[in-house]
Amino acid sequence: MFGAFRQTLAVLSGLMKKRRFRLTSTQKYRHRKRLQGVDSLVQLIADSGVQLKALDKLRLAPKESEMTAFEKYWVPSKRYRDGFKPVHWVPKWTKTPHPRGWKETAAHEFKAPIGKNTEWEK
Repeated sequence: MFGAFRQTLAVLSGLMKKRRFRLTSTQKYRHRKRLQGVDSLVQLIADSGVQLKALDKLRLAPKESEMTAFEKYWVPSKRYRDGFKPVHWVPKWTKTPHPRGWKETAAHEFKAPIGKNTEWEK
């Protein structure tokens, strides 16, 4: 009750959650390596000749080298300012897939599978 271990509001309130606003350089490095790993895996599966609709969708996504810093380190969110929040504020952000923008631009133009004439080429 009294002394060094007396109960105060600060002690009773529990652990205060603190989040860094910026990613550290190590976090950015590891995040880029995870994105590059996904890119290399998609390319490896595509080169093996497997035909999947999901693989065709993944080939639409920009690669890590084509993404801007904003696309790499920010994710859409309804509740944060300007509709985006830092990627490391997502719960379990290293284990969940990173949402990449599938924008039809000159740099991210969809390439149909080789030897296939489909409606994608329209």
